[in-house]
Amino acid sequence: MQKYRLHITGFILLAIVALILHKYRSGTTLNRRETDFAITDYERIDKVKISSDEDMVVLEKEDGHWLINSRFEAREKAVELLLQTFGRLRVSGPAPLYMQDRIMEKIRQEPVIIEIVKGRRSRTYYVYSEGGNSPTYMLRKGSSRPYSIEVLGFGGNAASLFVPDEGYWRTDVLFNLRLNDIAEVFVHHREEEEGSFILRQSPDGEFTLYSYPGGELQEGISDSLAVRYLANFFYVPFERMANREERLLLDSLLNANYDHLVRVTDRDGAVSEALFHKIVTNAGENTNSVKFDLFRLHALINEKSDMIVVPYHHVDLLLRSASYFYSRQ
Repeated sequence: MQKYRLHITGFILLAIVALILHKYRSGTTLNRRETDFAITDYERIDKVKISSDEDMVVLEKEDGHWLINSRFEAREKAVELLLQTFGRLRVSGPAPLYMQDRIMEKIRQEPVIIEIVKGRRSRTYYVYSEGGNSPTYMLRKGSSRPYSIEVLGFGGNAASLFVPDEGYWRTDVLFNLRLNDIAEVFVHHREEEEGSFILRQSPDGEFTLYSYPGGELQEGISDSLAVRYLANFFYVPFERMANREERLLLDSLLNANYDHLVRVTDRDGAVSEALFHKIVTNAGENTNSVKFDLFRLHALINEKSDMIVVPYHHVDLLLRSASYFYSRQ
């Protein structure tokens, strides 16, 4: 009888130990659904929406190309990096218990929300980081615990890869037309109006130059110089979209006279226009003379809805005067 009691007691002790181990493992093992952030077949993603309280960008694939907010072409390399990021997401561990409530509160107050669509399926992530070298925390919609995540092969702050600003994803191209696709170029110099002109190219490649204002035909221009000029409109990049501080000047620029205007019309009648403004560098200083940035210009594009920063050397060949088209020989 004593022998059976020992067996029963031992069995009960083993059962208790097994129960304790099970609870311990259950409490420490990462929940697979909550931590399943990586998307291995990321190349099948059709749409990504990144939003914050202040900004939102929707990247969507259409006919093999990625568009931003259904309006602009996206930088392919930037989108490819984002998609690869989803494939390289790894969990470092759950957020420390003493920080979880604060992180959850921050996610509610300052969310960066990522919505991913792949076919008929979608996922939603919430991302938070204090920036710098601080960890990046991610929470899946429907989960209750945030996790510290990292991106394999990336040593910086992972949260910095999820940018809700439209300007970051935009292509950095101001003009991109081939010579034979251009029907007309209109250039207006506000301060030196006598140098303004309208250059037209007929379907059979003949060039005519007109004065502006007045529209008088200018005889004797060099066709080779006209060809050389129009060739400059193939891939004209700009430096970047204006930042938040610079965009505060947008209303002022809309009400001010531009310094230069360049308007290009292609064979199909599509128009691309840029209004260039000199950048004042001594604003707010007590001086009687106005100083300008010698290396950059501000420009308004897309019907004056967007403001960009353009290196002067990228557009100086476009800002020619009418006298350029006459041979000096």
